[in-house]
Amino acid sequence: MMHTIPHRRPRPAIILLLTALLCAALLLAALLLPYPLLASGPLQNGSPTSVDIADRECTFWLDADGDGQGDETIDAGPDHYARQETAVVGGCTFRLNTDAAATLVVKSELDDWQATVKIIRNPGAPETKTLYPAQPEIPGLQGGMEISIDHQGVTPRSEKNRTLRDNYNHAVQTPRHFRLLEVTVTTPDGISDRLEQSVQSASSAYIETHRRISGSNPGESSAVALAAELLAEGYPQTADRVLQLTDAPGNTGANWWMWATIAIAAALVLAGGGVGIMSLRHRSSVPDSSPPTGPPSSGRNQM
Repeated sequence: MMHTIPHRRPRPAIILLLTALLCAALLLAALLLPYPLLASGPLQNGSPTSVDIADRECTFWLDADGDGQGDETIDAGPDHYARQETAVVGGCTFRLNTDAAATLVVKSELDDWQATVKIIRNPGAPETKTLYPAQPEIPGLQGGMEISIDHQGVTPRSEKNRTLRDNYNHAVQTPRHFRLLEVTVTTPDGISDRLEQSVQSASSAYIETHRRISGSNPGESSAVALAAELLAEGYPQTADRVLQLTDAPGNTGANWWMWATIAIAAALVLAGGGVGIMSLRHRSSVPDSSPPTGPPSSGRNQM
């Protein structure tokens, strides 16, 4: 008679343990599997597009005599002005880095402007393009390169129309803020970088009067303060006439009209005192012609 070996069933605890380990392994695999796919996707497709205008340097001059050579450096500070209707020479240099084929666009508010753009790649021969208002862009720039822009034009006229009572209109001389040069580099994805140089233009009369006022202290002279207000409203000639009422452009004395009032008052006081003294002297020098006040004489004339 054969003896059969009884079959041992696995215990429920072991089954639960094996099931838990299998689920944990599957969960861990599910968490780790997408990570290398997501991480490697962008790296395989390349880094995000970037545009960078670096190492930028800009210098501009006024060419007063029109010989193509700069005569006076243009200061782009907030309290400086370039003379209107005057030729400008100068430009900017910078290093451009772009991952995608980008377009360079030049804009300017100079009159009759023209920009000569030189592109230098290493290795490679320099490339030169001429831009002007009707043709302001260069497409297809990609990689790293050195760019220099030779820019020229004429500063715009600065004026503003002011309306007075009874429908009177006239032009006043106020500064004009304008773009001297703006360079924008943009990729097809819309990523861009920009370089901008702006300045103010003004008339010769405005600039000269502004210099006189700047050399004074408006807080210590009402005449200088009034001149500054007239200049801000666009009347440099009138402001200059007010400045001429002071002893010097940097006069820091009291108000001129206060001194004038004091002088006139002193003159009136002296004049009044002189008239009083002269009147007293005149009265004392004239003999008394009034009749005597004593008793009448008792004597009579004899026939």
